Amino acid sequence: MTKACGKFFLSAGEKKTVPSPLSLCGAAFLALLLTAAWVPQAPAADFQIQPMTIDLGRNAKSGVFSVINTGKEKIDFQVSLQEWSQDESGKDVYAETKDIVFFPKVMSVEPNSQRAIRIGLKAPIALKEKTYRIFVQEIPTPKKSAEDPTAKIRAGVSIAFRFAMPIFVKPAQPQESFAIAGIDMAKGTVQALIKNTGNVHVKLRNVKFSGRNDAGEEIFSKEVAGWYILQGLSLPYKTDIPPDLCGKLVKIDVSAQTEKDTANGTFNVQSGMCAQ
Repeated sequence: MTKACGKFFLSAGEKKTVPSPLSLCGAAFLALLLTAAWVPQAPAADFQIQPMTIDLGRNAKSGVFSVINTGKEKIDFQVSLQEWSQDESGKDVYAETKDIVFFPKVMSVEPNSQRAIRIGLKAPIALKEKTYRIFVQEIPTPKKSAEDPTAKIRAGVSIAFRFAMPIFVKPAQPQESFAIAGIDMAKGTVQALIKNTGNVHVKLRNVKFSGRNDAGEEIFSKEVAGWYILQGLSLPYKTDIPPDLCGKLVKIDVSAQTEKDTANGTFNVQSGMCAQ
């Protein structure tokens, strides 16, 4: 499997199966573009991209991604770059940009070899972090029969992998902080709003919900995987509480964690919040 970091796409039209903040996985992003309607089991990519992210800023105006071909055949790639933001639900939003230059835009990598994608920052350093993604997409090559390489190209599925690597342009004075801005509950679903209060992104490891009864005993616990919250945004994380436990809860504790810090909050459950 790849070590690259990107989101998962599944269909020729790039219809996203986006890990929302409600059920995000902290794994690397993987993008599949399918030129056929159905695949029994998608194979792993025969290439890796390192590193998974690049930080640019006042002291680092350029960087390099290495595309490593671990397969037995030459792989062709197309490379593109866009500015990256998120909407209020955590869905990724992309826009064209000229803030960063990169090269090459098309390349080939021979088996057991690697090539570099070089990036350089053109825009001035801002007061808040700016975020981008560089997309490295495999150009699918039609496969011939293994028994007869000179035979006609087989009909069927052609699969191309695409990876979306984050690029973070740090402000002059980075400040990473976050908080639980609010907790609410209705119809047996508890939701916590996690707010990025700094000027750079935060990457949540998880958000944990812990419910207690009137004796102080923990009778419900659920951990929701976290992901990026870009600067200036507040994203909701939520979970459903089983009906047989919901009516017994009097308090729910919420804990949001990054690699460096933890934010905590408490919510008192009122009668009627479990009603469907």
